[in-house]
Amino acid sequence: EQNVTSNVVSDFTDFEALGCNSSDPFAVIVHGWKESCQTEWLIDMIGNLSNVRTGCIYCMNYNNFSRHDDYFGLVRQFLPISEVLVEKLRQLEDFGYDFDEGYMFGFSYGAHLAFDSLRRFGPGKLATLDVCEPAGPGFDGEQKYREKDPREAAKNVQCIHTSDNYGTHERNCHQNWNMGRCGKSQDAAGPYPKGSHGLCPYIFNSAFKHDFLAMPNKQGCETKRLAPAWPKGFRMGYFMDRKSDVIGDLFAATAREYPYFDNTFANEVNEV
Repeated sequence: EQNVTSNVVSDFTDFEALGCNSSDPFAVIVHGWKESCQTEWLIDMIGNLSNVRTGCIYCMNYNNFSRHDDYFGLVRQFLPISEVLVEKLRQLEDFGYDFDEGYMFGFSYGAHLAFDSLRRFGPGKLATLDVCEPAGPGFDGEQKYREKDPREAAKNVQCIHTSDNYGTHERNCHQNWNMGRCGKSQDAAGPYPKGSHGLCPYIFNSAFKHDFLAMPNKQGCETKRLAPAWPKGFRMGYFMDRKSDVIGDLFAATAREYPYFDNTFANEVNEV
């Protein structure tokens, strides 16, 4: 059995030698199953974040493990892989980074790595966590994961949901965006890797340039914690107004074609 701790990421900790400055903001991206730091959406996200943030962007590459077809084998290795990310966060803190200026994005299995590592590193230390489609299989049915509160991972945790087959059925982040058809499916879904689940980070990337605005629950989607109101222009994605008091389930339309946004009903706002 491979040594998870030594193979997930490099032990390289001389961040200054990489040209990073501890007085700058920083960002961390965590990919999903069968992905790597060279995955299309991740490269696009590095570009998008570089355009709107100063400072270094770090990618956790656990592709030595995630590239294999045995998904549930990957789930069984979750805790030691998460511990590697916890240790890397400690190294970033020791370097001198201000975690109030920190940002993390995680997709699918990587979303759970973000939740778990940030909670164990220090609940609420990081300013902002955005996740796409936290994986359902291997996690939703396990009490040890379900009993953990994802909102403890950062001061603000925004979750984006696009599928009900591979994505979680839980809606327990600060903001839970249900995209397209109640967060269960997308009209733009095609073959892997851009099914309803895999489209999520592509939709998130699109939101850097296009507004996916909050809209009323026109489809009568099931919700246990509906956001009662939101300000005009409230939108999903990196540019969501995190200073607002909007908490709960939110809805935004998606379209069949790239860039995926559809704001037909978005002018019907609920003002805070």
